[in-house]
Amino acid sequence: MNKVSRLGVRQLRIFAALIKTRNLSAVADQMGLTQQAVSANLTTLREVFSDPLFARTGRGVMPTALALELRGEVDDILAALERLVERAPFDPAQVVGTLNVSASDYAHQVVIAPKLAQIRQQAPGLKLILSEMLVDAVANKMASGEIDLVISLNDYVPAHFSRQTLFDEHYVCVAGAGSPLAKGRISLSTLARQPHVVVSPARANLIGSADGWFQARGLTREVILSVPHFLLVPSMVSTANAVAFLPSRLLPSPGLVALRLEDDACPPGYQLIAAWHPRSNSNPLINWLVGLLSS
Repeated sequence: MNKVSRLGVRQLRIFAALIKTRNLSAVADQMGLTQQAVSANLTTLREVFSDPLFARTGRGVMPTALALELRGEVDDILAALERLVERAPFDPAQVVGTLNVSASDYAHQVVIAPKLAQIRQQAPGLKLILSEMLVDAVANKMASGEIDLVISLNDYVPAHFSRQTLFDEHYVCVAGAGSPLAKGRISLSTLARQPHVVVSPARANLIGSADGWFQARGLTREVILSVPHFLLVPSMVSTANAVAFLPSRLLPSPGLVALRLEDDACPPGYQLIAAWHPRSNSNPLINWLVGLLSS
């Protein structure tokens, strides 16, 4: 049997206590053990180190030369074990490291940007890498540790990942400033006939999140342009004299005007979440950042 496998924390604590007290009875009382139990553990120590370690005297025991040599190393091991299980409370100010946060431009804009000053103030040693979320790769990138945190919709995150809801969001229909559509309420049939700009951050196509909502009302909208980022919408809508649905937290936006739809109709909104790999459930840095972002 490997000698190391025979060593346990109890043996090391008995060794350290004997070095200090040099009395088996005192060590037994101190550790709540019988003197026989202390002697049995001492026998194990002697066998592991092939040395008596402690020689009996009239007043107790005397450490051998090897025992005195081992004293510092044993103390270091016990101190390391104490630090391992009795960690200090998490303090973001002491953090020195990097986190990769993956999200759409919208999520970086409305979640990270407003909290950046607080993050810098509370954790000045933390560096952030903001990356674009690639839906088809997010599971593998989080499993490999390349991505630490994702800010996204529930549907884009694997079901077994841990998550925290940040807020509920809804859409607003917009057109370019000065559009005649802004003069009154618009019927959905009229809206469907307008040229539409959609945002497809996950996959490049002409499919937008409101398509199903129009179809449920027997309408098909005229999509003329798909862009990968929400922050491209204002210039594209104005240039193409088109309309689009934007998350409310991106408004107001220069060059855009919100349209009023009949019966205040609006396509379904969504929850924006922060998600992380289950292995990070006990990571105090992830927990702190998610708490800050959701406050």
